[in-house]
Amino acid sequence: MNQLVRRPLLLSFLLSLPLWIIFNNYIVALIVGLLAGFLVSMCHSLWVINQKKNEQKRK
Repeated sequence: MNQLVRRPLLLSFLLSLPLWIIFNNYIVALIVGLLAGFLVSMCHSLWVINQKKNEQKRK
């Protein structure tokens, strides 16, 4: 999962396939997939940064 989260564009395209079925429109699914993929990637990056900051505070 970490490898997939580090590549938001690949995650977005993978998310767009099931969203295409849900929305029945690939353009909308691609836009939502892009937004969701980059949001997940950003949240993961912030989580990693916060963990590193907490480790530095403990030292």
